[in-house]
Amino acid sequence: MTITVTAATGNLGRLAIQALLDQGVPAGDIVAAVRSPEKAADLAAQGVQVREADYSKPETLSTALAGTDKLLLISGSEVGQRIPQHTNVVNAAVAAGVSLIVYTSALRADTADLPVAPDHKATEEIIRSSGLPYVFLRNGWYLENYTENLARPWSTARSSAPPATARSPRPRAPTTPPRPPPS
Repeated sequence: MTITVTAATGNLGRLAIQALLDQGVPAGDIVAAVRSPEKAADLAAQGVQVREADYSKPETLSTALAGTDKLLLISGSEVGQRIPQHTNVVNAAVAAGVSLIVYTSALRADTADLPVAPDHKATEEIIRSSGLPYVFLRNGWYLENYTENLARPWSTARSSAPPATARSPRPRAPTTPPRPPPS
């Protein structure tokens, strides 16, 4: 059984591949579908198949998904391009005979008023209409959405105070014995 993970050099893609390896899935049964194969050299060194797959280049997707049984489609990051990009991947998955597509959608994609929700809702509809069995992972907001841009402010911050140390206060033993509850 071949499992293909798209966006495999991104944060979630790498975590998904590592989880598969940790669960004993043979590296040769995992395909890392990536825009830039050179960025996945470390995955190839572990025995993971690395294939070029650019959501905006349908000609790369048929080769990338060839022989795929299960597909983890990690949502594209290009706002305004997701629907055509995801359509390309779903069409390639249908052509490749994928038996299950797992899509990283958004929480309440069908009803939310978040700016990204329409893209996810449309992708879910495209997947439903494809006829492929599917699972929608309706993920909440990723912590990285808050933290990925913190390095710069922290690296340029200036302070004359010494760095703080985190300490938890020690629990103190009671100085008097506990009182019985009133009766």
